Amino acid sequence: MAIGTFRIEVCVDRLIKRAEHIANEHEVVSKIIDKAFDEVGKVSNRFFEMQLQYATILRMLRAWYAREYTDISPRAVVGLVASAIYVVNPIDLVPDFIPVIGRLDDKVILGYFIRKFNNEIQKFMAWEDLQGV
Repeated sequence: MAIGTFRIEVCVDRLIKRAEHIANEHEVVSKIIDKAFDEVGKVSNRFFEMQLQYATILRMLRAWYAREYTDISPRAVVGLVASAIYVVNPIDLVPDFIPVIGRLDDKVILGYFIRKFNNEIQKFMAWEDLQGV
């Protein structure tokens, strides 16, 4: 058994035990559900924003390769290509075929590259606005 899998199973076991203790406490469960809905909304918005930013990254790379957009550092090109490689590779830190968590590591890696090259992304978005794209 892999160490990561073991950690996940330990975490799941703890969650199950905790849920067993409160499952019949309707007020507690109701509050948890309300908070969970709030969190889902936050996460959905963050993931939606991340998807938009990643689509921008892909447009930027495509424009750079077409030599339409050149105001990007070589370091950013390499980093953003690396992010694309990671996303399309089905076997990475957590294999994509594992339900739910299989894509989570992709989002963590994308978030890293989006933060690291945010200035480049913003410059490209400004360039797109000037181009009327």
